[in-house]
Parts: sequence; C-alpha cells; structure tokens
Amino acid sequence: MKVTNQRRSDMLKRSVIFTLIMAMLITLVPTTNVSAASVAYMTEDPNADLYPFPLDMKFLSNYLYGSEENTKGNVATYYAKEVPKEWLPREMPASLKTSFWGKAVVHSTKAKVYFYPGTPSINYHKKRMEEINKTAYSYLGAHPDGNANLAFYCAETTEFKVVAYDEEWVAIWSNGAIDVGRGLTSTCGGLGTEQYASWKPGVYFIPRKDVYITDARNQQVDIPTVTASGTATCNIYVKTTPASDNYVKAGLIESNQLFQVTKTTPINGHYQIYYKQGLYYVNAKYVNLKLSTEKKPTMQYNAVVTGSDPVNITSETNASSNVEGIVKKDAKLQVVRKNYGNGYSQVWFNSKKCYIPTKNLSEFKTYATLSAIKKLGKAKGTLVIDSPWAALGSMAYSSEALKILKKYKMDENAAYKKMAAVNGVYLMSEGDSATVYGISKYTYTTKDFPDVKETTKIYKILFNGKVCYVTDQGHIPFTYYSGNKYSKKVTSKTKKLWIYDTAASLESYNINNDDYYKLDDIAQMMSKTNKSFNVKYDKANNAIIIDSMSPYKGKSAPMKKGNGKKYKTTMPATSIAWDGEVTGIPCYKINGNYYVTAYDIAELTDSRFEDINNGWHIITTRPHKIDAYG
Repeated sequence: MKVTNQRRSDMLKRSVIFTLIMAMLITLVPTTNVSAASVAYMTEDPNADLYPFPLDMKFLSNYLYGSEENTKGNVATYYAKEVPKEWLPREMPASLKTSFWGKAVVHSTKAKVYFYPGTPSINYHKKRMEEINKTAYSYLGAHPDGNANLAFYCAETTEFKVVAYDEEWVAIWSNGAIDVGRGLTSTCGGLGTEQYASWKPGVYFIPRKDVYITDARNQQVDIPTVTASGTATCNIYVKTTPASDNYVKAGLIESNQLFQVTKTTPINGHYQIYYKQGLYYVNAKYVNLKLSTEKKPTMQYNAVVTGSDPVNITSETNASSNVEGIVKKDAKLQVVRKNYGNGYSQVWFNSKKCYIPTKNLSEFKTYATLSAIKKLGKAKGTLVIDSPWAALGSMAYSSEALKILKKYKMDENAAYKKMAAVNGVYLMSEGDSATVYGISKYTYTTKDFPDVKETTKIYKILFNGKVCYVTDQGHIPFTYYSGNKYSKKVTSKTKKLWIYDTAASLESYNINNDDYYKLDDIAQMMSKTNKSFNVKYDKANNAIIIDSMSPYKGKSAPMKKGNGKKYKTTMPATSIAWDGEVTGIPCYKINGNYYVTAYDIAELTDSRFEDINNGWHIITTRPHKIDAYG
C-alpha cells in the first residue's frame, strides 16, 4: 500500500497528460474536435505494471470522510432543508483532480463501499450517525448501529472516478448523499441497511474484485482505422494488460458481441482491441477474428453452438489438428458446409475455413445469399400490413412450416406447436412490408366441413432476409400491391443524429412512426468511429453491398437538411447484403436515394441506440444489448 516519494513525483509529472485524456474521453468529447497523444503503448508489455497508481494513504488521508479539503469541490446537489456545508454532495476538489486515473464500474449485484482500506482506528459509522443526527435529516429508522467501516452500498453498473488502486482496494471519489427518507425508506442495500444511506463527499474504498477498471494508461482519443474486428465466442474479460493469469479486469464482453481489433498479431496470446475509448486486451482463443480484407465464401447456414463443455475449432477435420479457437454454448457461427466429413462441419472462423464437430451445432438456419434471392426471379409486387385488420398482424411461415400447415388442413391453431418446433413461424406486425416473388392458389377441405372445398392465396415473400409464405385466410391484415404500385407521399424533415457524440442535422422521413435517414449519410458519419462500414451499390444484382467493420470508401458529400417538401417514396426490391447475408431491414427509395433507420444500423453494428435531444444517438463504443455492462 506504500508508495515512494519519487514514484509519487513521477506519477504527478504524468498526471497532466493523463488527466487531459481522461477528461476528454470520459465525457465523450467528439474525436473530430480534439486529439491527444496516447500512452496506451505502455500497456502492451505482458509484464507491465498492473497497479501503476497505488494507494498512498499519506496523500489520500487528506480526502477521507469529514476532511475539510472535500468541502472545496463544487456543490452537486442542494436539499430542501439546510444542512452543514460538509454534508452537501460535492464534485471532486481541484486538488484531487491530478490524481484522477480512470473509472471503476461495479459488476457485483450489491457492492459494499468502505471508509478505510482495512481496519480503521476509529468507528466511522458511529461518527457518521452522530453527525447526521445533528442535521435536519436525523436518522429515524431501525438499526442505527452497524459496521464501523461500512460507508454505503452501491448497485451493479454504478460508476466512480478512480484516484488509486492496488491488488485489493480501489480508492474512489463519491459525491456523497443524504437519505431524505431518514431511514424510513428502502435503500439499494436492501432491508436492514438504511443506516448506511447517508455519507459525506470524499474518498472511499471498494474491493477491487467488485469493479472493472478503465485505466488512464489505456486511453486513446483518436480511434484507429478499422481493419479487423472480433466476435466473442463466450463471455470474455477485457484486461488492462495482456497478462495471462494475474490481471486487472477492465470490463466484460458478452458472447457474440462485436468489437474492433486493433492488433491482429496476438501479444502473449491476446488481441489488442478498442474498448471504452482505449486500447485493451482479450484472450485471442475466445475471439472469432474478421479481417476487412477477407475473401468470404458462400455460407450455407447460421448455427449455434450447443453442449455444456467448450468446443475446439480446428484447422482440419480431426481433433488432433491445430486449434484455431474455442467456442462455448450459444456462440453463433456461420457454416460453409454442413456435414463436411468425418463428423465435422466446415465453418468460417478467423476469416478462413475451419472445422467443428457437427454434433456441437444446432439451430441451423438457412443463410440468405444474393444468389439465392436472384433465383427467386423478378419481384411481382409488395405486401404491406396496412389493412383495417393490420393491428392483428400476420403469420409468415417457412417452407417446412407451410407443409405442416397444409397437413393440418390450414388450421393454424392445430398446427402451431409443430410449426413453432421447427422455428418456422414469423410474426409480421402493422407497418411491416415484404417483397412478393410468387402467388399461388391452394384448395383444401377442413376437418369440420370435409365436403366443402376452400381456396386460399399463398404469397411467397422475402421477409427479414428469409423466404417465407403468407396466406389470405380469415381477416386479411395486409394489402398486396402489384408491380411498383406501392408508394406514399412523405415529408422531408430535419432530424438530429448523434454518432459517437458527433451530431448532424440531417434530412429524414418519418415512415410508419420510424425516422429514416439516408444510408450514405449514416455511413459517412460512422466512418470516423470504431464501427465503420463500407457501402457499394451492385446494379447487376439489384443489391446494396455492405462490408462491416471496414474503412468507408465512399465520397464525402455535404449532408443536407430537410426542406419541408413532400416526396414520393417506394419500397424497392433491392436487397441489402450485410457481410454477404441478405438482411431484412426496411429500406425506402426517395429521390433516387436509399433510406434506412438508425436503429437498424445500430443493431447490425452492435451499437447502443438511444433517443437524445429530439434526435437519435448511436453509441458505437457500447454494445446494442442494454443490460451488458463494463
């Protein structure tokens, strides 16, 4: 826990650079507005110091509970009743900001925060209770006694500023808080912890095992050009250094989440990645690497790994060949060829053909390719869920599910369980649309009226990238528009779009209660982030080809605002192929340009999507899944 004066001096010399970097990064200042030298290279050594900012209690004692120095920070909150100045929640004082070394994110369900790292010489809790009882918010609850060193509880995902840390403890700044319920209401610690709900601003201590730490050394403002990406094949820890065993956790990347790989040559078995505005490390054997220069073959299926034990991905169809990576249950893989031979299937892994035992794969779903869509022939029209019965939605069926439905004499209720068992039922909601490639009539008799023939139309459609079928039985929730007859008038409006905290006021159109932006505008804005993608237009195949996690090669063009005029919009039969797979995201053509929703792009790039300031925000440094943290 000790630190030499020389080391303290060395750290203070570096503090100006580190504090500048952290101040910009943690507040998400746009990279277009600032630049800063990175010191992340300091972390590339597997033997790099794990605890570069250790606890110096001689220095930190100036900021413990009740210290006068803590009252010099700006007031963060005022209360309805007047309280002494030392009880007002405050931001970190200026004298401590030179020791702001990073962030700590709580990953325990209910974490304890302490007054002192170890056994204190005084009963801090007793002191706290005596002092709060002299204020207008004196404690009225049960259990006034408590742990002498326990300051407060905090919930999972709570973030703190880090001022020091070592193998056991993390010193954090807390603004403090007063329980205005005075112990009579519940707190995040749960029943029986009300006595810990008030504490003064200051430096406190949380066990390192309960938090992830983003270290100042790892921070890099300027995002490296995207040339490779990785997908986690299980939950993997993000590390501050490429250490194999003893390491500091910076976060957690959940299975199937996407991230930028900045160095594709492993360092001590770890890829360097761009994570939380910095350069960090993950174990390479649990990463499916994608190079932006890959030559991807045609895929057969998407599949999911099954089984309770980790499975090796090998270079050949035998267990003794080189292990290319390891996957665990629920990891998603793309299958080049199912049942390739010797009990193995060929999969696309690390941008090359590899192998996995077929018994370890499940949930095979046909991979929609442009060549397969082309075989459907010329589009006949558009089917839109927009009739007076649209609120009911419509069921779409896979070819296998349609066979089951016919076997049950078109009785959806009777056939549903069996159709669902083969994952063959898809719900189309109000406003959804699909391109129609075929219409046929089917005559059948029902169980109740075997002598009466009934006829239904079956529409062969492309919906969400899948070839499926819709019938016109019962109350019909859709309208079929032949040829190019489906169109509507929409108004050109201006809607703000934020991407990685860079804002632009763009032309957009509200269609079926969703805001659509020009695809090229989104691509151009994303080009400066860690989730950039390239867009190409393939007229021969009537397709938009998008290569994810690749440098944007399009021309930078001025992005326009809306002009308030009305324009005709159509839903083209143009396919959008994302990394070779046809997606089902809605796309409209207006004035010769293609428009999609920012939400769909956020989902495809595994980015967080939020509403902000009368617009939308794509946060490329956070995963799309809301409950992921770190």
